[in-house]
Amino acid sequence: MKKTSFMMSIIIPIIFSTRLLGTNTTESTQWKSYSNIAINKKWTITFKQKIDANSIANNVYLVDANNKRIAIITTIFGRELTVQPATELNYSSSYKIVVTNNLKSTNGNAMNQEIIIPFTTVKKAASDSAVKTFASEYDLQWNMPSSDYKQFHLIGTKNAATVGGYETRSGQTVFEIKVGDTRNSVKVKYGDPLTSITKNNTKYTQNYKDKYGQETSGTYFIDNQYVTFFYDAHKNDIIRSVSWISAATEMSKLGFFATQSQELRDGFENLMVELINQTRVAEGLKPLTYTPTYNSVARKHSTSMADNNFFSHSDLNSLRGGDRMKQGGLTYDWWGENLAYGQYSAIHAHEALMNSLGHRENILRKEFTHVFVGVDFNNKNQPYFTINFYSLLEKR
Repeated sequence: MKKTSFMMSIIIPIIFSTRLLGTNTTESTQWKSYSNIAINKKWTITFKQKIDANSIANNVYLVDANNKRIAIITTIFGRELTVQPATELNYSSSYKIVVTNNLKSTNGNAMNQEIIIPFTTVKKAASDSAVKTFASEYDLQWNMPSSDYKQFHLIGTKNAATVGGYETRSGQTVFEIKVGDTRNSVKVKYGDPLTSITKNNTKYTQNYKDKYGQETSGTYFIDNQYVTFFYDAHKNDIIRSVSWISAATEMSKLGFFATQSQELRDGFENLMVELINQTRVAEGLKPLTYTPTYNSVARKHSTSMADNNFFSHSDLNSLRGGDRMKQGGLTYDWWGENLAYGQYSAIHAHEALMNSLGHRENILRKEFTHVFVGVDFNNKNQPYFTINFYSLLEKR
């Protein structure tokens, strides 16, 4: 696959503060409801007067949705009151912290300020029930909840909170758009995709068209998420899949490409196989058998391309994929090879390959029965993907 142009993801700084500034008004104040709060989170409330520690016991408490009190640990430091559950709270549950208007200052006067802080804890981590997990280019882990490729989707989690997702299930609605709808439905709902981003005082132009002039994706900022709709140029531009990343998670990735590591390489390789198999099953084909013992064969070619700054199915010794597979100890009836470069993730690489006809045909070739993948990175952290398909040699 030829080198493709890439685009920088949009990053807008968002600061979430747990420091809640109280006031001296006599009215009751209910703070906005916070969601996806860690089950052992500390809350800090700052008043304008120093707090009398002896007045805490009956005037500060934590209750659940049934108004049942939960044991808490409180600390005082001058004007700051810190509240933390004494034990871990339940997942996916509603709570509220209450500070009554009788909380006193060190001069003996009531603060005259009731504060109510409602919040909902995070959902139970998807990794607890995931059948497979994958390291990602973001500060999150991709979790695959089901081994049924017809139900394939990914949940991105960090510290038990959901911070991203990837959806392929036809008919599934995400951000008010269904997988399987047309690109036009996205345009009607959200208009044109983001055209440029500014990061570290540098403006980056986004280009969603491939080398054939096909508009194959579009990224939008929706509900504090960066949402990318991937289109299928070979099926009337229907929405093939949708990915989304929280703004804070996107912000945490400092560059376009993630820092290379063995964990990231393994994550890219293993996830690429799942993406390929999801696509095959969706098209009525059997999934391929993954043979990771041969990943090293593909990695050698990715390493050579990355280290020597070339991109070709022929290596420096003029050997092609089939030759390298034989050298690696494989015998086969059919073989094929896909290469990708310039995309910062396995998901983006796979979606690009699906919109390139020859690569798409390899992914969907019924003769293939097995697959292995090798990834390596150049000195700019750019990943090179080598994907080898084959069918076992039939006994004659």
